[in-house]
Amino acid sequence: MTRRGSLIYYLTAWICGCFFMSLAIWVHDMWGAAMHGAQMRQAFGLMFFYFYGLIFGAFAALLGAFFLRRIAAGLKCKTPWHWAIFGAIISPALIALLGKWGQHLATGDQPGLRLDAFFLFGPKTALEAGWWLAVPAGAATGYLLARVQRAFAQPAALAPPVSG
Repeated sequence: MTRRGSLIYYLTAWICGCFFMSLAIWVHDMWGAAMHGAQMRQAFGLMFFYFYGLIFGAFAALLGAFFLRRIAAGLKCKTPWHWAIFGAIISPALIALLGKWGQHLATGDQPGLRLDAFFLFGPKTALEAGWWLAVPAGAATGYLLARVQRAFAQPAALAPPVSG
């Protein structure tokens, strides 16, 4: 699993992707709210929001990273800027799709703990904050993921032989 850096790639997608999305939503909410209070409380609010972003945004971040890697490999994208552009396209589309699905499932009257609500709460929250916030978060995540992918890519001379 780690031969081509998959573990690092998906951990980067989860940790950084959730951070960038949490930061975008938090800044959007802080910008719209009256700016008052101590700086320490605001920093604590970001870390608290990021903690929940890691929990509820993991599924969307990992799914987005999977799609980004497959699309970039299929189109033979080599530069981080190409990855950033595709990340900026995939991220809001995925947030819109999963967020709408989460909103649809939230209207049901099913009591108890639902696993679908756990996986879709993050995208639903991001969609309610604004789908456009996923554009810069997806671009920043895509850029970093390209750098991770390039760092673990094997040169052609060192690649293991392909048996067929």
